[in-house]
Amino acid sequence: MSDSARPQEIRLNKAIADSGYCARRKADALIAGGKVQVNGQTVTELGTKVNLDTDRITILGQPLPKAEKFYLLLHKPTGYVTSRKAGRTQKSIYELLPEQYRAADPAGRLDQDSSGALILSSDGNFLYQITHPRFHVPKLYEITVNKPLQPADIQTLQSGVKLMPESKLARMSKILPDSKNPLRYRVELITGYNRQIRRTLAELGYLVKTLQRLSFGPISLGKLPAGHVRQLTETEQAALLSPPPEPQKRQHTAQNKNRQVKNHDQDIRERQTKGQTHKKGRPSATKKT
Repeated sequence: MSDSARPQEIRLNKAIADSGYCARRKADALIAGGKVQVNGQTVTELGTKVNLDTDRITILGQPLPKAEKFYLLLHKPTGYVTSRKAGRTQKSIYELLPEQYRAADPAGRLDQDSSGALILSSDGNFLYQITHPRFHVPKLYEITVNKPLQPADIQTLQSGVKLMPESKLARMSKILPDSKNPLRYRVELITGYNRQIRRTLAELGYLVKTLQRLSFGPISLGKLPAGHVRQLTETEQAALLSPPPEPQKRQHTAQNKNRQVKNHDQDIRERQTKGQTHKKGRPSATKKT
């Protein structure tokens, strides 16, 4: 992991519950009853946050069991919310997960009407690095809209549409039309504001009819059926944490090198020209008799 990744802090009761020691309600009771210590100090405040990588947590003097870390890819179907708290008429993605994986948190969200690749993990630092915009992990989506995108609107979407209340420009880094269906596009995002694709297109008068996330960084759905989950391999985990290529930076570097070569060649030509002019203006030598 990059040194620039910030350690992830979580609530103490969640840390206890995720370890499998007990449920959150029981954890709250243990904390309030003075049974939990963090780095040797008794903690009774329920909102206390801890860093599992650096803080030592004990309950009744015994070290907190270490929670197993797992890394998952879920093919989220439409009709499910990316939340543990589903409404009475809603279904939660956690209904699709085996019991042993239900402590996992999602890397961002897909709304109820959207489907596709959803990464989940019990590793908070991992989730932070793959979701924070500073790490530039791209997400690829396939969408269908109610009418073809106009060229001027495509430029606007790539330049950025201001969303409220975030008051930030939401950009689409790539917009690729489908050669067979004029209403279908592939869209790449680096940022991930709430319902970003639907909201930015709505600002320009378009309605998103279907939305599927095809890939999250280098991890694609492949043949994973809707509603199914699988573990990420160690290679896939490492690929998600690897810094993406920076083509613009390399392009600028190449341009600078070309500019330096041109300037160098120009300096040589100027020196040669000055030398020739100097020779022409020099008086010729006369022989002594």
